[in-house]
Amino acid sequence: MLNFLIIGPITKDINSFQGNVSITIGGAVYYESFVFENLNINYTVLTTLKSEDEYLLDEFPDKEKIIKVFKDETLEFENIYLDDSTREQKSNFASIAITVEDFKNSNINVDDYDGILFNPLVSSDLDLSLLRYLSKFNIPLLLSLQGSLRNPSLNGGVEYKVPLNLDDILKYVDFLFLDEFEFKFIYPSVDISNISSIFNDFNISEIIITRNRNGSIVYDNNKNINYNIKPHIVKRILSPTGAGDTYMAAYSAKRLNNGNIEDSGKFASVISSLKIESVGPFNSSLKDVLDIIGEDNS
Repeated sequence: MLNFLIIGPITKDINSFQGNVSITIGGAVYYESFVFENLNINYTVLTTLKSEDEYLLDEFPDKEKIIKVFKDETLEFENIYLDDSTREQKSNFASIAITVEDFKNSNINVDDYDGILFNPLVSSDLDLSLLRYLSKFNIPLLLSLQGSLRNPSLNGGVEYKVPLNLDDILKYVDFLFLDEFEFKFIYPSVDISNISSIFNDFNISEIIITRNRNGSIVYDNNKNINYNIKPHIVKRILSPTGAGDTYMAAYSAKRLNNGNIEDSGKFASVISSLKIESVGPFNSSLKDVLDIIGEDNS
């Protein structure tokens, strides 16, 4: 059975969407844990927070699968959604990256895992030394790029900047996840349907670009092929928070279990749609997902 290691901070989130305001736990590791839990896939969460906020971990599906690294702060976000794809953000920008020393002190046996998901949420979250250290093991490294772009603005909001060390980051990554806005921000002159020239100098196997209602594009860097993944139609939008994280976990679960690119994209599209149609993390079963895919294919 597959076994994933999920790395990244949890957050205290204030989410506002269509007049509804909620204060919840957040962070990619939170949303991804529910995907793996409900798909009956083994996983471990390595996360950061301050000790006073440990109660937040009660919201995870299985606290026994969490390894805590206590820091001076917990990362906080305020998410104001203008629609399902556009949001304004503020953050305390806590500098609480997991270091190589933190990792070694956690007594994790890297060889126990089939893939490692990195989920930086702000620019200070990704310790390049840790990425470099883990790249020495023969295990796929999957990176969500979004947090590496987030920096503090003068008004306390989130300002996007391309990391100065982006090329150094990418040379250690096997699967790169980002959304269409992030791609266009980094590569404004590149057509999203023709991205082969960008990644020729890297060993990235696949670049996965989510496009909201337009589905997703997966570029196979080894075969120089673009795959256009059609979206699964969302019946109603209740909460888009965590949709990209959910997609990443679902795609990884299918792809690293010998699924092909197109099937993995369809699988992830259905699961992220089910998450959007409900408040909170993904909470459906594998049977529910396969039933929907069967209906879509009929």
